[in-house]
Amino acid sequence: ISLCAFATLCLCAYLSSYGIFTTLFLHHSQSGVVEIDNVAGLIDIRPSEVASCEQNPKEIFMNMKSMLKTVLLAAVALTADTGLCAAEPPASLKAAYGKWFDVGTALGPRLTEAEEQLLASQFTTFTSENCLKPAMIHPRENQFSFQQGDALVALAEKHHLKLNAHTLVWHESCPDWFFLDQGKPAGRELVLKRLQEHIAAVAGRYSGKVASWDVVNEAISDKPGEYLRDSKWKMALGEDFILEAFLAAHKADPKAELVYNDFGIEQPAKRQKTLRLIRELRERGARLDGVGIQGHWASGRVPLQQIEESIVAFHQAGVKVMITELDLDVVPRKNQGADVSQTEKGTDDPYANGCPPEVLQRQAADYAALFKLFRKHADKVSRVTFWNLHDGRSWLNGWPRKRTNYPLLWDRQLQPKPAFDAVMAVAREPVSTKP
Repeated sequence: ISLCAFATLCLCAYLSSYGIFTTLFLHHSQSGVVEIDNVAGLIDIRPSEVASCEQNPKEIFMNMKSMLKTVLLAAVALTADTGLCAAEPPASLKAAYGKWFDVGTALGPRLTEAEEQLLASQFTTFTSENCLKPAMIHPRENQFSFQQGDALVALAEKHHLKLNAHTLVWHESCPDWFFLDQGKPAGRELVLKRLQEHIAAVAGRYSGKVASWDVVNEAISDKPGEYLRDSKWKMALGEDFILEAFLAAHKADPKAELVYNDFGIEQPAKRQKTLRLIRELRERGARLDGVGIQGHWASGRVPLQQIEESIVAFHQAGVKVMITELDLDVVPRKNQGADVSQTEKGTDDPYANGCPPEVLQRQAADYAALFKLFRKHADKVSRVTFWNLHDGRSWLNGWPRKRTNYPLLWDRQLQPKPAFDAVMAVAREPVSTKP
């Protein structure tokens, strides 16, 4: 119910205690909010129904009628120019989309006051961007660095937000000591022991304090005909390293959601490999709760059909679907994946002095199309997370080469961009269920 409608009902209830009755014409708005129609003709006072009182009844009727109309018309003037009481549109992503799925961002523990306010006002959840990766939190075999992780837990508790922990196992952020024994390649038994102890220590420390773990990150190969990518984990443990990681994560934090996270798994070939992984893990007794489609896409080339097909396919396989690292690159690049090892040479920085308006509008249309899709499949998508708070914090300013990028909903001054307005507008549209 809108604020204006609620205030009107309260006034009418008060007047009825004096025997003064009103007739309200109500309707549900497109967003489901109860509104009041026909304010000017809203009041129907019936003198014959008023209980006896010491004052002149007609005088009471006229005074009350005049007072109520004045209050209502003033409320209408403050809330809309249409003559109708209307609900204020939601001012945040969490207000607009929280009833469908969690909306999050990625970040580190060091935020400015303004960034922290943006986090608290807009999101229901956030992901640790770097500080829980193995190289950051476990740089040496007997050395852990928990300070930044602890700070993120405190930040989540301070603002009553969910924390998604990223990531326990990733080939790109893993120190060599995991795989060495006195300078030589370590045997399978020792590497497995270190994997299990790492997960027990890290996931165990934050057990009950995080909503989910990205247990394994980017293990599926991008090469045709190859199932899992070549990595030190695969070389040391074989394909079983993924199974062992999920078993250890469940033991360390049995209540957190356990997620496999990867880029490009919306593409048909990699999607089939992901479905195979889901099936194999479950057949072998591992708990896999969700699959994270990272969502590092290029504006103007968002593969909407493939994304939708993957959302449906993963849901049918029995797991939750999360969009875990969403951003839309606006600067042209050769590489369309998100493999951090594939860098580019050059110093070309076409938008160093600002992003052209037409580029921002194209990005806004892409974001709108994506959120229409996510909302359509809100029964399958449990979370949508942007990969950082604003353009100035994005990893795409430094990958695949140094350049000035604009991939998110807020600019470097923390001001909403056209993409933010487009995403918010989608929340007010009717939900499409057409295939």
